[in-house]
Amino acid sequence: MKSRVRIEWEYDGKTDFSSGTGAYPSEKALGLLSAAVIPCFLLYLAHSGAVEWNALQLAVALLLAFDVGGGLVSNALNSCKRFYHTPPKKKEGKLGFVLKHPVLFSVFHVHPVVAGLLFGERDWTFGLLWYGLFLASVAAVLRTPLYLQRPVSMLLIMLSFLVNGYLIEPIAGFEWLMPLLFIKIVYGHLVREEPYRK
Repeated sequence: MKSRVRIEWEYDGKTDFSSGTGAYPSEKALGLLSAAVIPCFLLYLAHSGAVEWNALQLAVALLLAFDVGGGLVSNALNSCKRFYHTPPKKKEGKLGFVLKHPVLFSVFHVHPVVAGLLFGERDWTFGLLWYGLFLASVAAVLRTPLYLQRPVSMLLIMLSFLVNGYLIEPIAGFEWLMPLLFIKIVYGHLVREEPYRK
């Protein structure tokens, strides 16, 4: 016999911008666990000498990795879908309004610019080109009817992998950055999906 599916858009509790207010402990744990994955790989690369970063570069790389890895999984959580695809509540304040605005939230993700300037021999080209492609993809998904947003986002993610692999040479140690950022935002954050409860 099929179990009953609970779809619920209402939430309450202490405001949580990372996992979504009202997240189950298992959802929070998944977000935190995923946030540690890429930093562990980067620490291995730094320790093995595969990348030669100074202390500042390593700290910034770990911060970007923590954000992208954790955000990629967190944006797929039912609690995040529920939280970010409902109107801001008064108690969430101005920060809630800003973070729940899909364009503003996306614009803050200047990761490729930071990577290009700090790790790509201070090259604006890499950062601005990827940032432009990223924002164009965000705009494309937001202008797409809801019933097509998921497949369109997947098309754009596929293109990001191809561009990353064959057209724009990735920065050493950041081969993961743009495809995973596309998954995190272009699909994970922007695409509205029904949020389930236990």
